[in-house]
Amino acid sequence: MVYSISDLAIEAGLSYDTVYYYIREELISESLRVGNRQRIFGEDDLDMLKRIVSLRKEGKSIEEIRHILQEEAANV
Repeated sequence: MVYSISDLAIEAGLSYDTVYYYIREELISESLRVGNRQRIFGEDDLDMLKRIVSLRKEGKSIEEIRHILQEEAANV
């Protein structure tokens, strides 16, 4: 499935601005852009966003989350 930033926000229960913040912080990878410059995301991006939300609920900072995600990516 393909998602816009708004779709990701709805699916994760977040605001558009929060999802965009995570993109700017490079916690979610830069997306593809379609003709009208709309960003599109996939299931992996939604899964990553849900992981970030889970870590935030645990009280992790953005830097801690970045470190955790980097470690997880290195172990794949």
